[in-house]
Amino acid sequence: VRSAALRGGFHEVVLHHDHDLTRTLHYAELVSTPGVELRPMHLAQLFEACAPFAAGLADLYARLRTPATRSDLVRFALLYSQGGVYLDMDTVTLRPLEPLCRNASAFCGEERIVYPAHVRNSLDPWVRLLALTRSHLRTSCRLLPRGWATFRRLEQLYPLAANPAVLASAPRSTFVTQALTRMLAIPRRKQPLPNVIGPHLLQHLLADPGRGSVVVHPAEAFFPLPPEISCHWFRDGTYQDLAQIVSPDTRVVHWYASGRNKHLTSIIDPTYVRCNAERQLFSKLALPFT
Repeated sequence: VRSAALRGGFHEVVLHHDHDLTRTLHYAELVSTPGVELRPMHLAQLFEACAPFAAGLADLYARLRTPATRSDLVRFALLYSQGGVYLDMDTVTLRPLEPLCRNASAFCGEERIVYPAHVRNSLDPWVRLLALTRSHLRTSCRLLPRGWATFRRLEQLYPLAANPAVLASAPRSTFVTQALTRMLAIPRRKQPLPNVIGPHLLQHLLADPGRGSVVVHPAEAFFPLPPEISCHWFRDGTYQDLAQIVSPDTRVVHWYASGRNKHLTSIIDPTYVRCNAERQLFSKLALPFT
């Protein structure tokens, strides 16, 4: 949140929340950061603002059981009703995003992954075998010292696929209108499944010529290290490589808290960052915002 407020070039940064945050550890720092607003989220009002999708969104939300799938729905609803730039919480903003909003009614970014929607849903044994090979190769890069550099030499072997961790739209743009339309058209039994109304929806939408005007930015813009390889953000002794990973075109770093880095989210705080800034890529990256 602080990085978005300090570096994002936004006139305001809104943290939408559905729980009382006043007793959380960093509440005071959040409310004292210039340009940051903590805004309680009233779902009924949010969905009403998404007419004519209100009833369908409310019904779908009631059937979702995980924070991840609820977030997938809410981000599209917020963009439809209010517009703006959505950022996942496991992001660090390095450079202004306002230039990306010029002459674009919507934008997102792509990452290099093993199982995009078209591969995950494929029944072709050769497609599955190639994906398994890529997965094993990526695991080797994850485990090797400086394996991120090895992956860079191999990344062209990996499909590009959109990830909604960074997602922007003007209110009621053709893009976000199509997203809600397609979301509610997915069979009910599939809607609550992981990734279905999030990354997979976005990937299917971008393959549709009727998606509207949306700019898709390359991986280095928001995802300089892809899933699994993102473990290298937290390896000791790698801080000197930061300039090789974060290019002048990198505006946001998504570091994948929901993957193998998940165990670190409970211990990362300003003290952790300051103590590790000379030996860890992530702490070097986050230090200016502590």
